Amino acid sequence: MDSNKAIAELKKDAARVANTNDLVLLKSKYLGKKSFIASEMAKLSLLQGDDRAKLGKQLNTLKTSVTDIIQATQDRLDKSEADHQYAPFDISSPGRSLSLRSRVGHLHPSSLVLKESYQIFTELGFAIVDSPEIETDWYNFEALNMPEVHPAREMQDTFYIKDSKQKLLPRTHTSGMQVRFMQANKPPFKILVPGKVFRNENEDATHSWSFNQIEGLVVGEGVSMSDLKGTLLQVVKRQLGDSTEIRFRASYFPYTEPSVEVDAKYQGKWLELGGAGMVHPEVLMRGGIDPNKYSGFAFGWGVERIAAIKYNISDLRQLWRPKIEFLEQF
Repeated sequence: MDSNKAIAELKKDAARVANTNDLVLLKSKYLGKKSFIASEMAKLSLLQGDDRAKLGKQLNTLKTSVTDIIQATQDRLDKSEADHQYAPFDISSPGRSLSLRSRVGHLHPSSLVLKESYQIFTELGFAIVDSPEIETDWYNFEALNMPEVHPAREMQDTFYIKDSKQKLLPRTHTSGMQVRFMQANKPPFKILVPGKVFRNENEDATHSWSFNQIEGLVVGEGVSMSDLKGTLLQVVKRQLGDSTEIRFRASYFPYTEPSVEVDAKYQGKWLELGGAGMVHPEVLMRGGIDPNKYSGFAFGWGVERIAAIKYNISDLRQLWRPKIEFLEQF
């Protein structure tokens, strides 16, 4: 057995170790089940007396030397990592030049659509309003005409917080802010409520269990369906282009009456955007607003759906995959 040759080869391999993965491979090569030492150990059972004792002693010495070299390599990696982590640097020094084609970060497609939406809606006089991600069952469902036994709840079958005395849940839509805002503010007002929502849905190319939604609410005297269509047409043209058209299809939502589905004709195809309608009188009353004096409209759609249309993304699930190459396209 040539121990000197094995040690010399180990030292060469150890010098090339640059990270933890390399170290794992080094340990496997020299101390693993298929290593030189393991194969020599298997020969011990075939030897007797002095030959067996001699080989056993050599293998123990070799194994000790191998272990010491590997430990020294581990210590070198640890020191290098520590030096790199705590090395001082000049924060005032300039960054890398873009002319060197350095990799530059980009906003996520959903963030781009949200940023654009904020710009458009604020120019139309809307206020951006935050809302709680953890909502009560009453604001999320009851206040919006969806009592516990209402079949419309099945369309938003959702998660609940266990043992919650207040029946709390991750919101299924940002519509829960409608009544909250009406209770604290007097009309007229126009608000946009963005945020992440959560639903118990199977993922596919057009659905996700969690996504970003924008909810619009307008309440005032004489607000009508024509105001709703005019507002949405203006928004869609700004986001998808001047040639984009919209259409309304009759639908049903418990918190609007009448209710419609909103479609956009983009590049020759009709694509579903989301739902809308006139705020139901019961919802207005729960918000402390007289439905005989005031009316309003509401609408909502998924941010990722707009991003998929705008950036020609065929599968919404791509928006949640950690692919740098994907983000660099925008």
